[in-house]
Amino acid sequence: MSTYRFFQDHSIGGLYYSAGSTASTRDVGGTLPTGWVPTPACDPLDTAAVNAFYAAGPKAVILQPNTLSFQVRPPATYWKATPMPGNGCTSYSLTGLGAALSPIFA
Repeated sequence: MSTYRFFQDHSIGGLYYSAGSTASTRDVGGTLPTGWVPTPACDPLDTAAVNAFYAAGPKAVILQPNTLSFQVRPPATYWKATPMPGNGCTSYSLTGLGAALSPIFA
């Protein structure tokens, strides 16, 4: 039961989702595979999507050439990296809907 907004074009399971479009998983009548692991180039829009996004862990967004990503609203929920002084580790915290979840350290 997850819904996402894509801020880059995606091709998933033979279907094409353009930047700015939204899609849900099949378990709620959508077109995304149930249990789909979200990419960092999407914005989770509900609790189930945030939990899947969190479980996927922090990853860098690699901008695709020739996409419409520059024309869509940036995500509300994304990973924010914070270097930890003195120990070389980085703390990754979610913003937006995932702000209450614990940070991940790497």
